[in-house]
Amino acid sequence: MGKIKPKLKTPELLAAKNALIAYFKEHNLDPSDNSLMKDPVHGRILTDLVNKLNKERDKVMANYPAADRSNNLKLLKMAKKEKEAKKAKNVVVEEKPTEKKKSAGRIATKYDYPQVKDEKTGKMRDMTSDEKKKYRVEARKKASEAAKPKKEKKAEAPAPKEKNVDKKKKKAKKEED
Repeated sequence: MGKIKPKLKTPELLAAKNALIAYFKEHNLDPSDNSLMKDPVHGRILTDLVNKLNKERDKVMANYPAADRSNNLKLLKMAKKEKEAKKAKNVVVEEKPTEKKKSAGRIATKYDYPQVKDEKTGKMRDMTSDEKKKYRVEARKKASEAAKPKKEKKAEAPAPKEKNVDKKKKKAKKEED
């Protein structure tokens, strides 16, 4: 059983390509020679053939996404996964807006600066840049203390004392022998 060839999707493109190849063969021209486009005899005809080929290629590329069914299915699946991921991400963000994620490096965080009572006027005002800096330093200290697990001091085990006793016994046995 022979291989079944699919129906040509772009006969115009194939015809333009074959016409260009046939012209090169008919006139014994080298396709890699770039000066042919400026040639007084062949230049105009070659330019027309190449333009026609490019026009057909552009048509194919314009219709490509619609013509390629398997690729379209892949794109649809990817789009659905992205939408689901965004929805899941939005749900997580809505549930835990204040929770911070741990990372290896330092992350720029936004701080909600409280208002401070002004000593002169007695009214509430926004913090100055120096006050904000102090607030951020203290917030980072609190966050790092909360992240570190507390370590308890261990009492010294009596095991080292027993080893010293064993060594003394060994020395005493050697001396007796």
